Amino acid sequence: MKLKRVDLYYFSIILTGVALAYLVNKFQGAISPLFISMILGIVLGNAMDWKKGKAVATFASRKCLRLGVVFLGFQISIEKFIEVGPRGLLAVALIVATVFLSLRYLSKRIGITDSLGTLIAGGFAICGATAIAAISSTRKSEDRDVSYAVAIVTLCGTLSVFVIPALAALIGLSDATAGAWIGAAVHDVGQVIATASLMGSEALDSAVIVKLTRVVLLIPLILFLARGQSDSGSIRKATPTFVFAFVACALIVNALALPDSFISLGKESSKVLLSIGLFGMGLSVKWAQIRALGAKPLLFGLVAWVGCGAFALAVIRGVGL
Repeated sequence: MKLKRVDLYYFSIILTGVALAYLVNKFQGAISPLFISMILGIVLGNAMDWKKGKAVATFASRKCLRLGVVFLGFQISIEKFIEVGPRGLLAVALIVATVFLSLRYLSKRIGITDSLGTLIAGGFAICGATAIAAISSTRKSEDRDVSYAVAIVTLCGTLSVFVIPALAALIGLSDATAGAWIGAAVHDVGQVIATASLMGSEALDSAVIVKLTRVVLLIPLILFLARGQSDSGSIRKATPTFVFAFVACALIVNALALPDSFISLGKESSKVLLSIGLFGMGLSVKWAQIRALGAKPLLFGLVAWVGCGAFALAVIRGVGL
């Protein structure tokens, strides 16, 4: 898409909103800039007339979002994946698979749409808003579902910052075990760091290792969901090209000895592009659409937060992490 002068005006609004989201995140690291960008997009989409900026909003929510997914490859660390060890890998894989499949199944049972249920399940299982953005780019997800799912997992992840450290101290968990629990149960990477930092450096190290191991599992999850969108038995035909680019990016980053500064730039670029994408999605969401979803998905998310957190702790303690 070639941006015209009128498009530049609207795109500058999006970039300003994303910059504001990052400013808020700088002072409150537990709240992801992706979430703030989406909320600002919804607010401006309801407060302004975006008819002339529709092409720009679509460009942001499609092209920028997908490029952000490609750059997610910079966040995949095979080294950390191996470092967690066999027991850790088993625990993380069990938690991710069980959380995703059970939440997806239960959401259907209580009448939540497959689109919204899958987004919530992916957000809880992998990495919050980032996973939701990645999943939505491979499926036919309504923008309102994406917005609602991001809001739910962000709320639950933020609650974890205050609840999990207190519970860990109450039941007498070691810092290493508490950190593993945080890495396995908290959604967004920023929320994991904020939560584990309250426990100490040992908890932080353990939490980051487990969390990044969960992020690696985003690759098979996206491939699985992409294939499920098509009747074709071929993964190549069923999977969008940018998903293969994401996998290729992850493989290249882990195969080459790239400078840390370059990897950091790639990670930050991914976050910025995903923020732009979610801002663009938010522009098309009306408050009435959110209200129409009702309280059921929110209540489901809160119950899932408690259940998944308890399950993650049981698995972590069961394997002796």
